[in-house]
Amino acid sequence: MNRSPIFTALITLTVLTLPLVTGGQTRFFGGDPEDKIIRKAKRYNLVAVKDAVPGAYIDMRYKITSAANKPLYLKDMPCLAHRSTAEKLKKANAVLAKSGYAIKIWDAWRPPEAHHALWNAVKDPKYVVPPSKGLSWHCYGISIDLTLVKTNGEAVTMPSRFDEFSDRAASNYTGGDPEIAERVNLLQQTMRDVGFRTIESEWWHFDDMTAQGGIRNVTAADLGIKMP
Repeated sequence: MNRSPIFTALITLTVLTLPLVTGGQTRFFGGDPEDKIIRKAKRYNLVAVKDAVPGAYIDMRYKITSAANKPLYLKDMPCLAHRSTAEKLKKANAVLAKSGYAIKIWDAWRPPEAHHALWNAVKDPKYVVPPSKGLSWHCYGISIDLTLVKTNGEAVTMPSRFDEFSDRAASNYTGGDPEIAERVNLLQQTMRDVGFRTIESEWWHFDDMTAQGGIRNVTAADLGIKMP
């Protein structure tokens, strides 16, 4: 049967606008909010950790709650890091795998809007950078909050919970559990070996002060992200 160009064009348009069914959810082509954010992020040298760091686990804690007693991110907030920082994370994860561990990321790139909300809740410069002194390196995609898990994703005991503002959060573990001490030392040393800086007050926080190329403050508005 001969088909006119107009008929063929209509059929093509219909196919392209049919919904996709993924994981039990229906969405249209190009309609995934997280994918849209990731595509925009590449303009700012931010990459999706899920793609850049094979074998890493992601558990963005600020999608659930925070020190502000409310989420800082919406559910479609992706885990992003500067491209150079993601390369270091990939190296760290490969090293840790030799000891049976993987990294689980709690927070990475943080929109300045979220950082201001966190400061307003905590207001303790020991744990959160005061906006009056500048922004956290998280806002540039070069700071990462993470923990250790087994390579199959199983949780292991660490000194404290994420954002537990207490003496247990210190990177120099002084408790009486040798297994926890071994894990913290392994994590801290591995992250330093691949180029991260550690801080005394938070065992889970790491800064990539040698990141290269296009480092800039990126806002939620830059990537079209809606804040809670």
